[in-house]
Amino acid sequence: ARGGMATVYRARDKRLERDVAIKLMHRHLAESPDFTARFNREARAAARLSSAYVVTVHDQGVWDSGDGRHAYLVMEFIDGLTLSEFLARIEGGTLTGDECAHLVTSIGNALAFAHKNRVLHLDVKPSNILLERSGAIKLCDFGMATLASATGYGGARGGTVGYMPPEQINGRLVDERCDVFSLAVVCWQALTGENPFSAGTA
Repeated sequence: ARGGMATVYRARDKRLERDVAIKLMHRHLAESPDFTARFNREARAAARLSSAYVVTVHDQGVWDSGDGRHAYLVMEFIDGLTLSEFLARIEGGTLTGDECAHLVTSIGNALAFAHKNRVLHLDVKPSNILLERSGAIKLCDFGMATLASATGYGGARGGTVGYMPPEQINGRLVDERCDVFSLAVVCWQALTGENPFSAGTA
């Protein structure tokens, strides 16, 4: 899967005999010492979060590929869909009340655990929520929002317009409440099929 500042590959860890996901950051990013330092810091923070509701980060580093340097993350592979993909596939594009309760409980637990460990997500949105075929729901991409903001991706202050609270958009002090706000927007969208802040422009 190709994203704004990275491409994600499914790979096989032959040593431990498991599938993993490798997030390979675009080459020019790793050429910046500031980005590399931020990337290492964010990856270490994400790796601290060992929870059933958070996608596990197994490893991180920089790979010299011959055509340049690439920063990478090796993560738990999730066999399933993002919430945005799932909503696009189902009739009406909405969840039932029970399904949404399961979503909010799972992501709420992920955020509670992260906040207890002094980690903010700052980009809770449907494409960062993964639904496993087993029914489990996990949150991914901790720290990637601040990296995107630092490298000029997305045009937002560490998040995605439409899911961020005003304080985050305006560059004011952020805390755990920003993640709670974003989860509430996701919940609204999952129940109604519409983002309450959708508009023609940011």
